This record gives sequence, C-alpha cells and structure tokens, in this order.
Amino acid sequence: MQQHFYHAHQIIQERCKARLECIRACPTQAIRFYNGKIFYHNELCIDCGVCINTCPENVFVPLINELDDFSSFKYLITVPSPVLYTQFGQNIHPNSVRQALKQIGFKEVVDLAKISDEVSFALLHHLKTNTNARPLISSFCPSIVRFIQVNYPDLIYLLSPIDVPRELTAKEAKKTCSKKLNLKTEEVGVIYITPCPAKIVSIKQPAEKEKSWFDGAIPIKEIYNLILPLIIEIQEKKPEGENEDFHFGTGWAVMGHIVRDVGAERCLSVAGLDNVKIILDDIENSKLRNIDFIEALACKQGCIGGAFCVENPYVARSNSILLERKYGSVKSFDKEKVQLNYDQGYYALEHPVLPRPLKSFAVNDIATSIKKTRQKERIYMKLPHKDCALCGAPTCEAFAKDCANGDVDVTECIFFKKS
Repeated sequence: MQQHFYHAHQIIQERCKARLECIRACPTQAIRFYNGKIFYHNELCIDCGVCINTCPENVFVPLINELDDFSSFKYLITVPSPVLYTQFGQNIHPNSVRQALKQIGFKEVVDLAKISDEVSFALLHHLKTNTNARPLISSFCPSIVRFIQVNYPDLIYLLSPIDVPRELTAKEAKKTCSKKLNLKTEEVGVIYITPCPAKIVSIKQPAEKEKSWFDGAIPIKEIYNLILPLIIEIQEKKPEGENEDFHFGTGWAVMGHIVRDVGAERCLSVAGLDNVKIILDDIENSKLRNIDFIEALACKQGCIGGAFCVENPYVARSNSILLERKYGSVKSFDKEKVQLNYDQGYYALEHPVLPRPLKSFAVNDIATSIKKTRQKERIYMKLPHKDCALCGAPTCEAFAKDCANGDVDVTECIFFKKS
C-alpha cells in the first residue's frame, strides 16, 4: 500500500488553462496534465511552493490555518520566522511587530535568534568532533530534506543530525510555559509564522520526528494583513527606540547566515532548487571533497523568498541587513552548557531522515518490474527527446514511465498524433 504524504495545497481544477508552466518548473517532476486534468504525484511533491509561485491562474491554493483555528488553547504563543520583521520596512521597530502580535491574541512572542546562536555553536561542535560524513548538509529547510529524500536518497546520510532552531524553540516554549502556568502541555499552543508551505508540512508530517512541537502555522501574508494597521498605530504612539529589550536577529532565514553563524571553515551556501541540484550532483560525482558543510535553501535568497512572503526578497534582504545593524542581537549564551546539552543529545534529531518510498514498477514482482522497465526504455527511444511537456508530463522520460505504468497512452505525444 502506497504511503500518503500530507501536502499544504489543493488544486482548483476549473482554474487550470493548461499553460503547463508548473509542469516545467516543478523540481521533482511531480505534476502531470492528462485527460484534461492537472494533478501531482503524492510521493514526489516536496511542497517547495514553486507551483504556487509559477501558476498565473492560482490553480494551486495553499491549505492554511487562521488565528481562530487555535482559539481552543488556554495559552497561545507564537514563534515568528525572522522573515516577518523584514516585511515592514527599515523604519519599523521590531518591538512594534511583537506588540501587534500580542494585540491580535498571542500571549507571548518567542524569538528564534537565541536558539539559532546555540544551535549554530552545537553544529560547529558536531563538525569538529564528527569528521566522517562530508560534506554535511543543513536540514533547516524542509523542502531540501524532502528533495534529497526524493531525488538523492543516497545522500540522506549527509543531512545534519542536529535539530532545527524553530523546533527546539517550540519545545522549550511549550515546556517552560506549561510548567510556569501549571497547564498541561497540550493546553499551551505554539504557532509558527511561516514564510513557506514546506514548514507547514514539516509541522503536520515531520520527516525527522514522530510529532512536531508546534501546534500549527500561519502564513506570513495572513499575519501581515492583520497586524499592519496595528503596527502603524503603535509606531505613531511610541517614539523609536522605546522598549529596547528585544534585539533583532535574522536567525537562519537569509542565505549565508547559517554558514556565518556556524563559523566553520570550508563551507558553501546555495539557494534555489536549480542551484541546489547542481551542488548535489557535484556531491554525487565526488567533486566537493574539500567542503565540510553546505547551507542549502530551496528559495532564492533563503526564507525571505518564500511563497508566503509579501515583500520582494531583495528588498527584504536589505531590510534584514539594516535591521540587524540597527537592532542587532547580542550573542549571550553559555557555550559550556550548549556543549553539555549536545553531549546529552538535546540538539539531536529524534530519528534519522529516511529516503521516501516512491512508486515503482511492481516492486513485489521482479519479472513484471523488468518487463515494464524494458517497455519504458522502448517507448523512450521512440520519443523525440525534446522535453516539451506538451504531452502533460515534464520530460520524455517521465512520459515513457507513465506510459509503461498504464497512466497514459503513447499517442498523447504530439509527435505521434495524426495530423
């Protein structure tokens, strides 16, 4: 029985005009258009959001939560992605954003920057004490984790075994608040404000643990519309510089910042799945033996390029640089305590990430599998090898496999159609 994977979007069939842009853009070749309908292969989709950004008809609609969905919790905490602060311009004090979040119903706003600094140090310690798997690949971006699960399963062992700052922050917030307020952990809701659909999926169906410490996520664009009027009011009432208790930190949301914060030598940063693919191909071909650590992010420029962001990613990057310069975080954590926590497994993933089981030719029947593989090869040899996607599959090879599986007839290729 094929495993079901949760995905953070749905398809509105009647909107599709068969432009096929999404099919060409999908990095894992998950999308098809057969018999007048658009669909995607459940096991191949990595929720990178490329289809959402690419489709001009908004056929791919995100499945999102709203704030009212979490009203049953007795105490509600939010952990916003640092990207949120970059969406409002350089002159908006981060505290104004935090105050606005409290005004819409969150009791606490928990920052990611401190834990990010701790995890960076733990990751550096891991790199120094574990020299076997190289180059180690960051597991911060869920789409990258799933991209490797689907397209590069032989590289799974290179994924960082260190948990990500957002999950560790949620765990600490939930446990601390439940103890402080004498509440059950399930009565404390911890909500992530996310720049992308992949992090929704990492909460609903994490690849590296049984259950996320988050209780849900709300897209940045949804929160943006709620708090922007409040931020304007707060800025008008209070002079800039008031409430300086909060120090802005970008965390790992901008390309290059994981490498910068980890501080290890022989590192490499790459963003955008097309670029990540080049690097992963190089790893498979043993071309990156002199690299110890790779920061890989699915969205261009990092999380500030996520599908749920409002601001142009290049403007957001500029805002991030200036906000950090103006309200920069103070790195104040106990390195000995972090090292002790590392030794005790506090920062470790609950279990290793495994390759994703993919649909194949009759895996329980070797003879049928060989027969269909040969059939696919025969069909592929007859195809024009133009990868035009006009048949509804992203490439001729993908089309040949679908034909061998019986999903579509070879005559759907326009070069086989009668004039």
